[in-house]
Amino acid sequence: MTEQPPREPERPAHHSMTPLPWPPGPSAPASTHAEFEQVEPQSPDGHVSQGVPEEPLDLIAAGYVPPDPDEQPGIELWRLPGNGPPFVTLLLLLGWAVPFALLSVRGEGADSHALLAHGANVTQRFGVDALWRFESSTFLHAGPGHVFFNALTLLMFGPGVERLFRRTSMLTLLAAGGAAASAASFFWRLAQHGVSTDISVGGSGVLFALGGALLAAAWRLRARLAVGRARALAAAVIFLAAQAYVGGFQHLGTDNIAHTGGLLAGAILGLVLPLDTTLSEEPPGRASTALGVISGFVLLAGLARTLIER
Repeated sequence: MTEQPPREPERPAHHSMTPLPWPPGPSAPASTHAEFEQVEPQSPDGHVSQGVPEEPLDLIAAGYVPPDPDEQPGIELWRLPGNGPPFVTLLLLLGWAVPFALLSVRGEGADSHALLAHGANVTQRFGVDALWRFESSTFLHAGPGHVFFNALTLLMFGPGVERLFRRTSMLTLLAAGGAAASAASFFWRLAQHGVSTDISVGGSGVLFALGGALLAAAWRLRARLAVGRARALAAAVIFLAAQAYVGGFQHLGTDNIAHTGGLLAGAILGLVLPLDTTLSEEPPGRASTALGVISGFVLLAGLARTLIER
């Protein structure tokens, strides 16, 4: 018999579960490292390609617009310097919570007769009483869901508006926007249904006024506001407004006329009220400051009216 030389054992395939030695020891072949070496791409004629394009990319033709050296720095609506916490927004939240808590403790949170006695907007009342109800009705809400979602929306838009405008301007927005929303609802219902005991309450008209002012201020600051931020801002306001309008058409209890009145009033005021001093070089006038102080007293009187039963 011819003696056969001993056969070398077969190496396991890479797909087997047998672990391969790593890192390679001193006895490992040099080819183990070669599997991980990068190979430069070669052209068909054998020359190594360096991966450099033949012609430089024309950025201007691709749509790149170089920054203007005289352009003012962009702004972040919710983080403007020097304006501090949104105190007016927090005080308005407190003003909504106090009458709601008072009526809820007495078990009258959603009672229409109790809301009417505490300042709800109604076409049955005229004169000075009706005028005060234009403000007091914006502090009342018909149930926990009503006040919760209005408060949530206020926390979304209130701080941004308050930092865009001076605090006295914010007070004017709240007082005039709420009154305009209530007045629009009052005269629309009076024209459609005459004198009735149907009531209207809630701060959604104020929220729409803030949304209108926010859009107007964004338009005034369009040269300093980033395009993406402006589009996102407009989309957020329009989305929430559209939801409210759709809900108004589906549920008879939603007052879309008040929403429209607040939105238009806020947009008009947002175009004329002075911006914060960090955004405008024009000093605030005495007239706008006095109007804001008067608006603050009007809001306090409207809130006090909700605490008195008549």
